[in-house]
Amino acid sequence: MKKMKITIHKDGTQKIEVLGATGEECVAFTKQLENRLGAQVGDRELKPEYQETEPETERDREVER
Repeated sequence: MKKMKITIHKDGTQKIEVLGATGEECVAFTKQLENRLGAQVGDRELKPEYQETEPETERDREVER
């Protein structure tokens, strides 16, 4: 399950940390919030999870012989 941890510092700056997401999914997950807040993304610190790929899910297949 994807989650966002949002920290608002006393000086008004914000930090958004994504938990439970990998790759571009992390950035996409925060994009809507950033747009609604009118946030200007300063320093984007990518965690090691960003480099991971989403595991492929197993699908049921029917095979005729």
